[in-house]
Amino acid sequence: MQSKRDEVKALGNRKSRISLIIDTSKPYDIQGIPLVIYIFIGAMSLAIVLLGELKTVGMVGAFSVLWGLGLLFYAIGERIRIFKSVLGGGLVVAYFGAAFIANYGALSGEDIKYVQSFIIEDRFLYFVLAALLISSIISVKTDILKAALMSYAPIILGGMVFAALAGIFVGALMGVPVDRVLTMYFLPIMGGGTGAGAIPMSEVYAQATGKSATDYFNYAIGVLTLGNIVAIITASLLNLLGNKFKVLSGQGKLVKGKEQIDEESKKFDSKEVNSHAAMILVVCLLLLGIVLSATVGLMHLFAWVTVIAVIMNLTHVVAEPMKVALQQLSEWCVKAFLVTILVAFGLSADFEVIATLFDPASMFIIVSIVLGAGLGAGVVAYFVKCYPIEGALAGGLCMANAGGAGDLQVLSAANRLSLYPYAQISSRIGGALVLVLASYFFEIFS
Repeated sequence: MQSKRDEVKALGNRKSRISLIIDTSKPYDIQGIPLVIYIFIGAMSLAIVLLGELKTVGMVGAFSVLWGLGLLFYAIGERIRIFKSVLGGGLVVAYFGAAFIANYGALSGEDIKYVQSFIIEDRFLYFVLAALLISSIISVKTDILKAALMSYAPIILGGMVFAALAGIFVGALMGVPVDRVLTMYFLPIMGGGTGAGAIPMSEVYAQATGKSATDYFNYAIGVLTLGNIVAIITASLLNLLGNKFKVLSGQGKLVKGKEQIDEESKKFDSKEVNSHAAMILVVCLLLLGIVLSATVGLMHLFAWVTVIAVIMNLTHVVAEPMKVALQQLSEWCVKAFLVTILVAFGLSADFEVIATLFDPASMFIIVSIVLGAGLGAGVVAYFVKCYPIEGALAGGLCMANAGGAGDLQVLSAANRLSLYPYAQISSRIGGALVLVLASYFFEIFS
């Protein structure tokens, strides 16, 4: 009897150890897709590649390969705890997994080029990126957006300025020129993550310089991944600092003497939420951004799309059901297509370029930019009657992380998830501002 109890206890201990490594609470599917269906599409994708029939099925074959690779690595990144908590989760792992596949010859160069063509050369990614940018800005409550542009904006700007100055200072000590610090380190780290940051920024880079968007993205994704790790660690230390010095922290409340923002969404009837109309609106605004970029100039088309979305939010021209529809469209694009974009870029990744990030100069610059963002936001927060710890977290570190997933990781590490609405402003509106800056920086320094 005692032996039986010992066996049960040992089994429980093994399961406990496994759960520390793998998140066993998640359902056994791939991004909501039953395993049977995923295994089938994975097997068929492998078959058409091995038979040399990839081009026969055209776009369907390309997307099946992208989904087959991307969804598998995404699931791994979401389930293995260290990947989820430190490296940025499934999207980042999908990118590096595809890079591993490409660098070790699992796909031929011809197949890689064909698969990428639908995403990159045919500009399918433009629609996905426009959907993410437009929905992320228009779906923010107008009063929250106004708060961001008024009292919260100085905190974000303070973090950006300190981050840039810290990076330039350390870069000078390490012999790295200012233009490289700003374009290759500052912009990717402060750009709002991957989907609405590094990817459109790569397109801005390509248009401004005439160089490859994938080359820039391959470097940028490594920079922002390392920056996200530094931001998470810094958030944990700020939590300890706030617990020790209570005067610096609002324990999750940003503005002194005011209640936290409530971003509860209103419920609408399903007939009012027209996802098809939201998709058409995204296409219209994308086309408008292209026209303005081609005629007026001044900014990249994504910068124009950002400005248009902000104006539409502030002027209340978008009804609440449409905002909900845009948010649903954005979530659908993230689930269905963002992983395919990351895989398409990852298939062009060069591990030798990524390895260069681990030299002392790059590491010191990345750390200095993240710490500068937190310090600058915290200092400015103090002078605008906000709590420095919360200001540093929401306005600084949530600018210098990996976007939406990075926001959750940073705030979870600091035990301040109540700041998430402000963090979303940092990632969305602050990231959009960095995207506008990118269009000028690439022009100036190219």
